[in-house]
Amino acid sequence: MSAFWKSIMTLYNLLLIGLSAVIIALALGHTEPLHWINQAFGTVQNRILGGTVGIILALVGVILLVRLFSSPEENEIVVQDSISGKVVMTVPAVKQIVLKAVKQVEGVREIKPEVTNGKNGVVVSLTLMVNPDYKIPEMTAAVQEKVAKLLEEVGGLKVAEVRIKVDDFAAKPAVR
Repeated sequence: MSAFWKSIMTLYNLLLIGLSAVIIALALGHTEPLHWINQAFGTVQNRILGGTVGIILALVGVILLVRLFSSPEENEIVVQDSISGKVVMTVPAVKQIVLKAVKQVEGVREIKPEVTNGKNGVVVSLTLMVNPDYKIPEMTAAVQEKVAKLLEEVGGLKVAEVRIKVDDFAAKPAVR
């Protein structure tokens, strides 16, 4: 959950705590909260404002409820699903295999992998910073081949696609 939704949830919970305190006070026989409510909703303008706030709070409650029961982002990839059981691998584990494969190719300086489940297998998206002294088509083909091969051999994963985006060229070291 993002920081925005955490702050909304915090405010919503504080409002519920305040409402609970009012209900407890009324249950204990204190009538002051009823007088405050009557004063607050004594004018048409305040009733419209209160109704608007009530609608907004109800919508926020529905949104929070939907977000609570929505499925979380997939963090696992199914390696094998058979009668004897299910084998899964976490996305960070798959990324480590990808990093190991890419490091075998010369000329790649930085790697930012993203791994998702595709219809026909794992989709690996790589953002690379490369050395400008190497031929990009040959280097990226080698990266694609190594990544697919290592994921299939080590992880037992079916690789649907290895996408590569060459984002930048590494600066050449200064000649002295």
